[in-house]
Amino acid sequence: MDTAVTTPTTREPSSGRLVAASLVGILALLLLAVGGAGVWARATSDHGYVSTGTHPYETSGRAIVTDAMDVKEFPSWLVAKLRVKATSDKPLFVGVAKQKDVDRYLAGVRHSTVEDVNFGPFEVDYSSQPGAKAPNRPGQQTFWLDSSTGSGQQSVAWKVQNGSYRFVVMNADGSTGVHADAKVGATLHGAFIAALAALVAGLALLGLAVTLIVRGR
Repeated sequence: MDTAVTTPTTREPSSGRLVAASLVGILALLLLAVGGAGVWARATSDHGYVSTGTHPYETSGRAIVTDAMDVKEFPSWLVAKLRVKATSDKPLFVGVAKQKDVDRYLAGVRHSTVEDVNFGPFEVDYSSQPGAKAPNRPGQQTFWLDSSTGSGQQSVAWKVQNGSYRFVVMNADGSTGVHADAKVGATLHGAFIAALAALVAGLALLGLAVTLIVRGR
């Protein structure tokens, strides 16, 4: 009596599951890439700040002033803080205050305002405000929201909020001929948490893609 031997059949994954697994896998890889980039940026950032390189700024006047910063330009829902770090071979003052207070303090004082900055390659455009008045020492003023005076690196930060503000760099004694090597940094609301969430979601979707392929067989 002949015994028939049946060969087990191999079931190929359905095309629908393969398509779904491919789409889920692509999305998983995108999330992993975004999350990984965010975590890497945090790990290599300057204490949580994403910063520009250090570049030279100078004026023959008595102050270097940023263009007025308004919350509309730096949305508070995205940017948490802005920071300026500066160094010079002279004792330096760095401060941040409301635009109206800075403008009143520097009225009649010769200074330069940063109008535009290009970082690749670095190039800065200034507008010049004439004047013959010698200001009182900046560190003695009480209107600064944050300020730092002294030799070596000086650092100030501004928490983004409603209103218009300016950063100011001066010699500590208010003298002419200001030159400083400075960099600007910013922190973003929940950036690190969002990066971790993207990594977790990417891993979960990658697991789902593998499950779709396995179950399809």
